[in-house]
Amino acid sequence: MFRMVRLETKRSVAPALFLALAALTRVFLWMDVQQWAASWTSLVHSLRSTAWVVLPLVLAAAIWHGGRERRSAVSELFAATPRPGPVRLLPAFAVTAGAAVLAVAAIVGWAAAIVSGNATFSDGQWPLGLAVGLLVVVAVALLGLGIGRVAPAPVAAPLGAVLLFLVLAVSQVRDGRPANRLVDTVLPMLPVTDDFHRVLPSLSAGQAVWFAALGLSGVLLAVAATTRARVLAAAPAVAGLALGSLVAPSGAIVPEPRATEMVCAAEDGRVCVTRVHRAALHDLLPPARRVLDAFAGVPGGPTRVQEDPVSWMIDDGRAAGGAGDPGTVRIELPYRTQQGGIRWEPATVLDLLAQNALGDRDCPLGERARARASDASKAVTVLLLDTPADRLSPVARAALDTLRALPAEERRQRIGEARKAGLACGDPLAAVTGDAGTGEAVTGEEAGR
Repeated sequence: MFRMVRLETKRSVAPALFLALAALTRVFLWMDVQQWAASWTSLVHSLRSTAWVVLPLVLAAAIWHGGRERRSAVSELFAATPRPGPVRLLPAFAVTAGAAVLAVAAIVGWAAAIVSGNATFSDGQWPLGLAVGLLVVVAVALLGLGIGRVAPAPVAAPLGAVLLFLVLAVSQVRDGRPANRLVDTVLPMLPVTDDFHRVLPSLSAGQAVWFAALGLSGVLLAVAATTRARVLAAAPAVAGLALGSLVAPSGAIVPEPRATEMVCAAEDGRVCVTRVHRAALHDLLPPARRVLDAFAGVPGGPTRVQEDPVSWMIDDGRAAGGAGDPGTVRIELPYRTQQGGIRWEPATVLDLLAQNALGDRDCPLGERARARASDASKAVTVLLLDTPADRLSPVARAALDTLRALPAEERRQRIGEARKAGLACGDPLAAVTGDAGTGEAVTGEEAGR
């Protein structure tokens, strides 16, 4: 059997499929590395999201390989051998599906090595998500072999790849739509999630049932000798889809409370991050303490910095966390790649902290009001944190000159009033310049612009 598999490997598309699949998966994952390199949940989502380019390639290679005998006009010759058809086709199944799985598994190993050095939290469910991803590859490969046996025409492989690509590419736009258990079960991609939420394992179980049945239909289609047998080969796929959609939940994305537990700096507890981003605490401490110290003399200034545990993509409302606490500066940590792994750039974090310290980033401001708030924030940031002023707008520079001309006590008072106005979704620039008459209320019309 080993000799047959080795010969099948040499004369099949398996080596080329392995190399092409590994290269494509590696490239597309690396393009998105800043999103998954510190999170097991994000790794599973990103890897499954490559299905729109990976699976069409697997399907095309399998269809081409499955139609090899009939294209070469040797079907009757092989059928005359004493070996049963399923046994004779077993090496083709093993080689094609095995090459695809090994390619994806190799990339999974490479990605897992990166994540293991950066991740600080695991819900324990990511192996199931990755295993189902490998099962999807096997199912598509087996289905392709079956289609190739039925339709050996040279055009079948590229046509099948294009059709599958279009279906999966169009399905990517479903993000944000209401959950549908049938759609979630059929598609190999997972619904949109983030580090603060998880996909229920019942969805992976439903997908596993569906794709296992789809692979079985592919095998039955490959060994079918009559039209009736080919029609009946679809029965496992239909049954698997029905059962899988029943197993899958109606809402697959749920919050993960353990991921959003706060981990604070041991020294003073003023700076906190979520448990899932615990590795970011080291990078967040210096800029956070710098901002807190700079605002220490400001009336009503912030006394605490905390990562925002609310997802802007998924959550409808604002979580308890730092919301409603004027003394807490909330920040959404951005991923950036640097040598040595995933790090949070101090300059970027400092800028975000300074902006959030002077106002609520969730205020429904219009374009003009948001620009005024930004000018006020930049002027205060340059004054308190001594950051470069070369990129200030004329309005921000005028506000900075106004603050510098004031006595120290009045200057701190103005900044405190600006912070109070910003947290109330008012006009912090008017408070900075002392021209309260020019402040603009945030009307519904202005907020919608």
